[in-house]
Amino acid sequence: MKIAALFAGIGGLEAGLHRARHETLLFAENWPIAAAVLAQRFPNVPNEGNVRELRSLPRKVDLLTAGFPCQDLSQAGKTAGIGGTRSSLVGQVFRLLDDRPVPWVLLENVSFMLHLDGGRAMKRLVTAFEERGYLWSYRVVNWLAFLPQRRERVFFIASRVADPADVIFVDDTEPRIPETTLDSHAHGFYWTEGIRGLGWAPDAVPTIKNGSAVGIPAPPAVLMPQGRQAGHSRC
Repeated sequence: MKIAALFAGIGGLEAGLHRARHETLLFAENWPIAAAVLAQRFPNVPNEGNVRELRSLPRKVDLLTAGFPCQDLSQAGKTAGIGGTRSSLVGQVFRLLDDRPVPWVLLENVSFMLHLDGGRAMKRLVTAFEERGYLWSYRVVNWLAFLPQRRERVFFIASRVADPADVIFVDDTEPRIPETTLDSHAHGFYWTEGIRGLGWAPDAVPTIKNGSAVGIPAPPAVLMPQGRQAGHSRC
């Protein structure tokens, strides 16, 4: 498939899609640091920058991906909801689809969006896609199924040409979460939360975040078995 990637970040979704032999035609990512990574990883793919300034999608696009901003939907953020200044930018997806519908759309965001405001964010997405003639399906994926990081994300697939459930539920990969004690395994956590906060992660590190509600750096830490030592990484 030919891909247009909005809010592309450092191209995580696209890296996986490239490994599956799909091709990205353009990015839209305006954070300079992420844009620099994209330029290094995908030197032949143009980056259009600010998605608001992207007038239309290329005619050959089969799949539109969008890891739209999560700041207003995250449990660690201000929880302003889908109408917040940042997360409401998902509206740019529908602006571009109204100009040029594409067969497939893949959205990605934090799992807390399923619960915030009684599921208002999901209702907006579902309504918007159904109004445009798309079938849709979603799934929560925990990174623990693939690597030692506790990170849950919602993958939302919409299609005008097929049932997206046949794609998103093609397998049943679930994380194996071991029974642990402080003596048996290492545990990831955040210094600002202690060992019983939302970041507590048995035999894994918690979701990496770039800030803290208390306004101080919040690097993840690892508590080693029997409390031998605690280290941290300034990610």
